Amino acid sequence: MIESYGFLHTEQQENLCIIHSIGVQKVTNVSSYDFFGLKRDRIGFLFQYTLSGRGFLEIQGTRIAVPRNSAFLVNIPSEHRYFYESSVDEEPWEFIWLRFSGVTAAPTWSQLCAKGHVQQMDPNTRPIQLLWKLFMSVKQQHLDHPVDQSIRVYEWLLTLWDQQVRTESSAVAMGGHNFNNALRYMRDHLSNPITLQEIAGTEQLSKHHFCKAFHKKMGASPINYLNKIRVEEAANLLTGTRYSVTEIAKLTGFEDPGYFTKVFKKIIGLTPTEYRNGTREPLVSVLRILQ
Repeated sequence: MIESYGFLHTEQQENLCIIHSIGVQKVTNVSSYDFFGLKRDRIGFLFQYTLSGRGFLEIQGTRIAVPRNSAFLVNIPSEHRYFYESSVDEEPWEFIWLRFSGVTAAPTWSQLCAKGHVQQMDPNTRPIQLLWKLFMSVKQQHLDHPVDQSIRVYEWLLTLWDQQVRTESSAVAMGGHNFNNALRYMRDHLSNPITLQEIAGTEQLSKHHFCKAFHKKMGASPINYLNKIRVEEAANLLTGTRYSVTEIAKLTGFEDPGYFTKVFKKIIGLTPTEYRNGTREPLVSVLRILQ
């Protein structure tokens, strides 16, 4: 059983992420599914995710099983082989795949492959869900324009990279810390003066270790991050209430209104009054500040 869709691009699309083929297949016959990466006349990056059963990938002198809820990632052409091998009780190998290319995708793809050519992935994670949506969009003929394809493929690729490379690397570097306790404590005590020692204590870390680890994971020091979420709340109060600037400063943990104004302007680029009046920028209902 196979349901696949391919695209032939007659013009050069070097700056775009274009789909060459995408599909779902169930392999039951050993002899019918055996591919050598140096013998194929196709090009691109191949991502193949196992839905049931298992296949095998041979690469760099190693044979690796690709069971359910795992994927293999290879370049085509390159020195590799992927194939189906069954025993008496072996179930068919069913998978979804995407083969695509694009100069802009190459660095991200290289980082993904460096994490391993076979990687575990839960079917409910966003990259796999986006892959299914991409397949359905192609099936329903909603992605027949190269730019539309590129947007969707690159979104999928960056989501995959975020899960498999960035987030995983951060977790390893931080020794598994996700700082949920610290973040919850900050938000629960947003209107109160809190110390760095108190925040570090929620993670049972010394101030020094906590500050170093937090900055690497969150991209900001604990105090700067606390100021960020306080300013977000202040911005929401400025547009959604009639509290004075001084009252909002106290409600968001700033005892000194002057310091509040200084921090707010440094982060937002406007004073609290300018932000409330919308004299230089249109107002938004909810503000989120990204690192």
